Amino acid sequence: MGHLLLQLGFVDQRLISKYKHEASKLGKGSFAFAWVLDETAEERERGVTMDIARTYFETTNKKVVLLDAPGHKDFIPNMITGAAQADAALLVVNATRGEFETGFDQGGQTREHVMLLRSFGVNKIAVAVNKMDTVEWSEDRFNQIVTKMKQFLVKQAGFSDVQFVPLSGLEGVNLTKSPGPEIALTKWYTGPTLVDLIDGLPSGKHSEEAHLRVVISDVVKSSDSSI
Repeated sequence: MGHLLLQLGFVDQRLISKYKHEASKLGKGSFAFAWVLDETAEERERGVTMDIARTYFETTNKKVVLLDAPGHKDFIPNMITGAAQADAALLVVNATRGEFETGFDQGGQTREHVMLLRSFGVNKIAVAVNKMDTVEWSEDRFNQIVTKMKQFLVKQAGFSDVQFVPLSGLEGVNLTKSPGPEIALTKWYTGPTLVDLIDGLPSGKHSEEAHLRVVISDVVKSSDSSI
């Protein structure tokens, strides 16, 4: 999402250059865009999102509050905090051969995260198939992932009208504008960009007359009171 925020003008190029320099010194040069939302030293050192990161950006028709949730199994409670506040979800899956299968088929967190979203009443989801550059923008690989994900999302999780978008977050391809002919993706894909897809997600409807509900992510007990 860091590269998307850069292309939309909500992150300064100088900040990205700084992150690239600092990440390279740690041997994590490709993590620079992730550092836009992974702000703690521990997250950056471990290379995983651990807590909810909150930021804001605008599309043509929407003002979007982005809640970037962790995907690692150790931080499911933090993911739940974000899911409970969401009107819609953007699920990012890795197209790299073996990586998608690990997350979806072999005890990964993809299925659990999707079912948690449904349990919190999120009924609209879109899927970003990331790292398509690692499979040479293969249409067959994209269709393979779409077929497997759609069967699960629609038949098991109960979502409808699920949209998929192929992209490369690191290379910045198909995030805010359609790629040029030099990118092999254009040989077979003419659909929306990531920002177009986000722009088309439905806005949440909330009743001001309904009862107040808040998310409790932790409880600290003392001898005098609970917080």
